[in-house]
Amino acid sequence: MKKAVFLLVLILTVSSGFSQQRKRVPQENQINAEQRTTLEVKKLTLSLDLDKNQAEKVTTLFLKTSKKRMAKREKIIKIEKATQEGEVDKEDLAKMRERRRGSDFNAQNNALDYKISIQNGIKKILTKEQFATYRKMQQHNVRNHKKIMRVKKKR
Repeated sequence: MKKAVFLLVLILTVSSGFSQQRKRVPQENQINAEQRTTLEVKKLTLSLDLDKNQAEKVTTLFLKTSKKRMAKREKIIKIEKATQEGEVDKEDLAKMRERRRGSDFNAQNNALDYKISIQNGIKKILTKEQFATYRKMQQHNVRNHKKIMRVKKKR
């Protein structure tokens, strides 16, 4: 009898531990758009051997994209905080998340147009050899990102 009660308590404890949702921990030491851009440009300078002029042009291009990305991130954080406080309806939040995942045609189309414009901007700045190396780096990054996402989904 003691073993059965112990087993029941153990099962309930373990199952309740697994059923709890994981909370996102806010990162205190986040870097801003300028710092992120500086790091990205320095990495590219090392890998592609950019000259000073190219580095400046890439910096302006990346700074623009980084600011846009950070603004989207801030908007998402604001929405999530409002949801936690009960100011946003759950159905509206589900619709927003669905759009954010890119299920909407317009969202996917805009994202691809944006990627094409960035690629064309990079292509104008870099030489053919540098651009070929850049494309290989991007493809490698995409493959690694997909692997990471598969591992996260399994968890």
